[in-house]
Amino acid sequence: MANMLQSNPASSKSTVFSDDEIAHTGKLIIRPMEERDREEIRAVLQYEHKQTIYRNQPFSDWKYDRHVNEVLSKPPRMGCLVAELKGAAIGVAWAGADSYMLSDGPLFVTVYGLAVEMQGLSALRRAKAFVSLVKGVRRWAKSMNASHTFIHVTTGTNLKSTDKLLRAAGA
Repeated sequence: MANMLQSNPASSKSTVFSDDEIAHTGKLIIRPMEERDREEIRAVLQYEHKQTIYRNQPFSDWKYDRHVNEVLSKPPRMGCLVAELKGAAIGVAWAGADSYMLSDGPLFVTVYGLAVEMQGLSALRRAKAFVSLVKGVRRWAKSMNASHTFIHVTTGTNLKSTDKLLRAAGA
């Protein structure tokens, strides 16, 4: 199989997750996003959106599709990881790497979105998926030689639980 997630902006041959390195946690798999994930991840994000402080703003399908198309084009400094359980995409984390606006380096990683399916999964399974996605992002950031990883929490709900999960993930 071809490269799955580029890690070196100067080379398209370097990967974070090769076929032999896809992160497995029991039946949970953390892997790069593929076209087949588009609709399942859309549903996860639509539900998540309804829980956030932005719920009064309509979910934008065209904007989601634009972001997914960009992710699937595999730009060297953008990564999108999917948590898969029993063949279904149940979570997503997407991030970008860039340097500070007034500097040429080093890179830092910003997580733009991190969501896990809330319906039909136990709290433990959701937590494992969340923590595994954060660890996957950190692994990707390390492969980019990023100096920092930023995860912005924008849900505005259940902050205590979110903080606990982020601490468990080492963020």
